[in-house]
Amino acid sequence: MPDNIRSFLAPCQGGLINNLDYLTQGGGAPGSAIRMINYEPALEGGYRRISGFSTDYGTVPGEAEAPVLGVAVFGSLNDGIFACRKPAAGNDYFHYWNATTEAWVTPSTAGTPTMTGVTKVRFVKVNWGVAKLIMVDGINPAAVWNGTTYSQITHTNAPSAPKYAEEFSSHLFLAGDPSEANLLYFSSPLDETDFSPAAGGGVINVGFEIKAIKAFRDQLYIFGTSRIKRLIGNNIANFVVSDVTKNLGCVSSDAVVEFNGDLIFLGPDGIRPISATDRIGDIELGTLSKPIQPIFEAYTRNEDLDTISLLVLNNKSQFRLFFANSESLGIIGSIRRAGEAGRGFEYSQLVGIEVSCADSGYIDTEEFVIHGDSGGKVHRQESGNTFGENPIFSLYQTPYLYMDDPILRKVYYDLHTYLKSEGEVQILLGIEYNYGDSDILRPVDYSITTTGAATFYGTGTYDTTDIFDGNPTPVRKTNIQGSGDSMSITYVTLNDQPSHTIQSFVVSYSLADRR
Repeated sequence: MPDNIRSFLAPCQGGLINNLDYLTQGGGAPGSAIRMINYEPALEGGYRRISGFSTDYGTVPGEAEAPVLGVAVFGSLNDGIFACRKPAAGNDYFHYWNATTEAWVTPSTAGTPTMTGVTKVRFVKVNWGVAKLIMVDGINPAAVWNGTTYSQITHTNAPSAPKYAEEFSSHLFLAGDPSEANLLYFSSPLDETDFSPAAGGGVINVGFEIKAIKAFRDQLYIFGTSRIKRLIGNNIANFVVSDVTKNLGCVSSDAVVEFNGDLIFLGPDGIRPISATDRIGDIELGTLSKPIQPIFEAYTRNEDLDTISLLVLNNKSQFRLFFANSESLGIIGSIRRAGEAGRGFEYSQLVGIEVSCADSGYIDTEEFVIHGDSGGKVHRQESGNTFGENPIFSLYQTPYLYMDDPILRKVYYDLHTYLKSEGEVQILLGIEYNYGDSDILRPVDYSITTTGAATFYGTGTYDTTDIFDGNPTPVRKTNIQGSGDSMSITYVTLNDQPSHTIQSFVVSYSLADRR
């Protein structure tokens, strides 16, 4: 009977959740995901298949098959793009991009640095009247690039092989020298090369092996694997170090970034913030990644955390966590969008991007997101419809939806998918019933396409992939078959087509019997 046909609507929001039981998630968060790969929460609503990356900067000069060891985006210096790689011969490992000639420039590196044993070069950007890049790698002395000259910091009182660097209160802080793992060095004010006490330089023993250092507002945070301290003050006379926590630390040196007004870091149980609370001097360290807690627990068991790269996409209010292995599942974390209940993040997973190092920043007013790979290439993310030359795999699976009654059988008729298209796209659609019960008949996969849907001005380009006429309706109807107590919908792509956004869906069904 037509009067018996009902509609079930679910806006796509909430992101990946895998810490809830089937009934709670299917009833309370129907627009969330039990699996989500290479989709990102879209600022305008729904889940968008992420953009690709392009090899805008080609191959960095260096030894054959050597990885890119570090990249940086610094719009105040040269043309803003920098990279490091083990040289094929000699000692010149540092390079900057010339946008006019579209080629890498290799300055002469003083001090005969070596890249033997170096696994990562880390950059710090400073500007005390003159823009400079500071480089550290745990093997060589810290080095400075001022746009024309490379020099090493070889002051008698400076560490000889620091891994970590940070600018704080107009001082350069260095740490992580393998022979002095507990020591935190600082330069004199406004002079990154002078570490003499008479000029205001010094050294502090923090009492544990330093894993990372990061400035946040008016404090410098010092991370160990199981402890965190903070330094306050602005000169050698009033620097004070105090404990933040004695039972929690950072498990990855390159997983500490400032994001959304907080400092976030990867702890043993997930992403945690360091943020001020209403009580003066107090620190909030609550977990931000509870919706995907099992994923982070698997990371600590199965992944090499020293290969992590974490960067921020400010334009999308998003951070991305990558592993060096392209088959490892990384993370996208986005600030929960306006109109959604609660405070926190929406998550998805990443796969298919091999990242040896990464960075983001602005050149003029444009945000650049770049990464290096194991083959020596530097790529620009948020560019194109492929991962290099490879098609992009994406997957979004809804929770098992039971339409208010988990033990009442339903007969399903059609699925309306609300899409925003950036061009012509084909999407495979699969249906599972009764929580994937193999005894329940599963229909063959369906296919939906955005053919005929108009693209939006500003998101499309005038070429053969985008449509600027036809019917601009965002709805695609799919007639489906089958019945069950619950259903789950899966959207899959593997192609080099433009991105699309799944904004919501509506299922038509009727009530049947109890079994």
